[in-house]
This record gives sequence, C-alpha cells and structure tokens, in this order.
Amino acid sequence: MVSIYIIGSIARREGDVISDKDLLAVGSSKEVATEISRYVREGWNVSQFSRDEFEAMAASKCLFVQHVKQDGCAIRDDYGYLRSVMDRYEIKNSYYNELRAAITPIGNFSKIENNYWGILFQADVMYVSVRNACILQCASDDTPVFDFFRLVNWVCARSGLTEIERDMILQLRPLKYAYRKRSTDINVSNIERIIEAVQKLSRYWSRLAFSISPEVDLSNGYFDVRVLERQLVSSVGPIYMDELDSGHALSDLWSIICNPSLYDKPRRTCLPQWSVLVSDFLAERHYH
Repeated sequence: MVSIYIIGSIARREGDVISDKDLLAVGSSKEVATEISRYVREGWNVSQFSRDEFEAMAASKCLFVQHVKQDGCAIRDDYGYLRSVMDRYEIKNSYYNELRAAITPIGNFSKIENNYWGILFQADVMYVSVRNACILQCASDDTPVFDFFRLVNWVCARSGLTEIERDMILQLRPLKYAYRKRSTDINVSNIERIIEAVQKLSRYWSRLAFSISPEVDLSNGYFDVRVLERQLVSSVGPIYMDELDSGHALSDLWSIICNPSLYDKPRRTCLPQWSVLVSDFLAERHYH
C-alpha cells in the first residue's frame, strides 16, 4: 500500500524556475522505492515515511501533515489511506513552544562567513530557520500558510520590518537555491544586510517564544548535522564533497546532508559517530 503526493509550490501551481520539485511517499521502503524511482531520476525530492511514521507525525499535530493536507496533490493513494489520516488530523491551537527551536540556529549561524560557499551555506540555513518560524507563528495566529513569499510578507507586516528589510529576507530563497545547485557566480554582497534583517526578525520571535513556555528541546538533530556541514564547507567546499568517492568515510554523511527527503527524520543517535568522522577528516587535511 503506497501513497504519493506532490507537495510544495508545484502542487499549488505556483512554481517558478527555482522551485524544488517535492514529493511525499508513504509506505514500506521496498514498495515506495519501486514507485518513486522514475521521479528520483527526473529530479524530484522525495520525503519518504513509513505509515507508522506518518501517523505519529499526525498524532503529534506536526505542521508538515497540515502542509500535505492543505497543499498536496495525490498521484496515488491506495485505499484512500493518506487522505483518511489527514481527514482525522487537526492542528494545535498554538505552536509557540516550538518557536525557540526554530530560531536558535539564527543566533548560532549569524557570524558572517568569510568565503563564498560559506556565505551561501549560511543563507541556506537562515532560509530554513526563517521559513520554519514563519510557518509556526502563522499557524498559531492565523490560517496556516506554506509559501515563503506570503509568509515573509505576513510576518514582516506584524513585526514592523521595513520593505527594505523584507526584501533582504526574500533574497534568502535564491541564495538557498544557488547553494544547493552549486552555482559559482551569485552575488553575495548583501549578506550582511540580510543577516541584520533576519536577526531583527529573530528578536521579535524571541519575545514571543520566551514569554510563552519554558525551554523544551524539540530538535531532531537537523541543525546539529548542519554544524558538521559548515565545517566541511569551510574547509573544502561543497563541490569537493559532492565528488567524494562512494567508498569514502564521509560519503554516507554527505549524502544525508544533501538529501531533503531526510529533513524530518531524527538523526541524533548518529551524531557522535559523524562528528568523529568529520574531526578525523579535517585533522588529516590539516596535517597534510
């Protein structure tokens, strides 16, 4: 039993030339692998979950499920399974208790990087944090929205950011795209102004998050992995990592870093091993 949905801007028929092509696939690994193979070959990003995993996300009222319910377009849904799960799903009244985890990386990654790839990596991280925080606040205070442009306009109007600051934040999306596509000729000169606008927005969110709930660690380890990514990008750059031989000790880690389908999967149990591998790799390069 397999369910496959188009999600994101393509499903909303709002895609542009830099839009990701995103699919959700739910079912057993073997069944799903067969069904999505042609989509992967055609450049689709596939977020894959077992039925138990997706039902657990629905039970926890995760907003990813709302995203699929609200914007998703079914390609295949055996016995209407996924639709039945989403029909039972309801969002929470507030997601403010998750805001702190969403905005913490803004502080951790705010120091301006000193090289081209580091700056693009930084913009990618900022994009993810800003989008996540926007989604959480918008779902708490208004109707859930998942389009980045509308989210930024909505939150900037509420937070008092200027049009110029809003435009700086919107530049995160093409910079994120440039990093993931390994574009080598993107203008990154506005990064300082972009980070200043993001930090201003983060201070606004901090007043909401820290006044509502005690600190709760809701991280699934995603941004911990991105710390390792920053170390590798700063040392050798992403293109070098992309070209690693499949037998290299870091090839599996880098594949996970570059695979959007794993963004919602817990990864904390692997972090100690990955950290050692990265440390050994960087130490060896420094030695030589």
